[in-house]
Amino acid sequence: MAMLLLLSGLMLLSQPPRSLGTEMNTYSGKTLTTTACTLVMCSPAENGPPGRDGRDGQEGLRGEKGDSGSPGAVGPTGLPGPVGVIGPKGDSGSAGEPGPKGDSGRPGPPGPPGVPGPAGREGPKGMQGNIGPQGKPGPKGEAGPKGEVGAPGMQGSSGTRGPTGPKGERGAPGERGAPGNAGVAGPAGATGPQGPLGARGPPGLKGDRGAPGDKGAKGESGLPDVTALRQQVEVLQGHVQRLQGTLSHYKKVELFPDGRSVGDKIFKTAGFEKSFQNAQKICTQAGGQLPSPRSAAENEAVSQLLIAQNRGAAFLSMTDSKTEGKFTYPSGEPLVYSNWAPGEPNNDRGDEDCVEIFTNGKWNDKSCAESRFVICEF
Repeated sequence: MAMLLLLSGLMLLSQPPRSLGTEMNTYSGKTLTTTACTLVMCSPAENGPPGRDGRDGQEGLRGEKGDSGSPGAVGPTGLPGPVGVIGPKGDSGSAGEPGPKGDSGRPGPPGPPGVPGPAGREGPKGMQGNIGPQGKPGPKGEAGPKGEVGAPGMQGSSGTRGPTGPKGERGAPGERGAPGNAGVAGPAGATGPQGPLGARGPPGLKGDRGAPGDKGAKGESGLPDVTALRQQVEVLQGHVQRLQGTLSHYKKVELFPDGRSVGDKIFKTAGFEKSFQNAQKICTQAGGQLPSPRSAAENEAVSQLLIAQNRGAAFLSMTDSKTEGKFTYPSGEPLVYSNWAPGEPNNDRGDEDCVEIFTNGKWNDKSCAESRFVICEF
């Protein structure tokens, strides 16, 4: 045993100084600890005699790397490091699938009413609408107090004659009116001139021979009958005058615009309103008169002209100014046709001597001082 300890001491002494500590640690941790334990357990060491000075031994072989020690305990959390630089923006991810529709929430309470906004600008003016249909005549109003007679106005200067318009196409013949009542027979006219000689008739049967008559005076020579020729010329001149008058009449009618025709009558208007007297004067100057309907067809023509001109009423020619309640034509003849509205004529307030016609064709007695649409009859 002593020999073994001696050899161990020699080996330690032979190690280089730089590695002595390391090796000592190694042997202390491993070999020497085990050996010392063995030595302690076997027998206590004895002090031997001092040894001789030995020489430094050579460096031994490097031992193999020991096994990794067990991991130490987890150290405390270190301080957070500085914020790093923001990296570049990553690519957008693909759109996810839409999630299921959520349940509808309960409706919220109504909000308070908003403050009214400022008034908007006025819009552009709209286009004028079309003329509406003719309304029904309203109830007859009460007649106002009779006004004072105004001063006669100054006669206006006559206007220049306009150019003759082109001749219009011949209108379709109107419906034949109902036959009028026979008028009062006029006085017998003056005896007209002797007519021309008639054609010579066929010879008659030979009569019995009569007694010889007295000898007559010597007759004139057989020249043409001058008197008969003169009579024929006079007849032709009368025809020419009538044709000229008819032509002049129709020229005046053609210059008067807007009308309707029934049979031989023509109803036309100039498109303005006048009192009865002024309307009568205008129609007379044009060669006609105010309308005098003598049948339902003529009455309908006047009312249709009112509708076409979008007017409410027009004066007719008949009046009862001579005898109250007895309406007559301008010639003085009694009416042969009438179409009074219910309850008319009533001479309201004693001042209704003229007659007006409405769009429905009904008549009403009216004050002659009122202004009504002017229609003339030719």
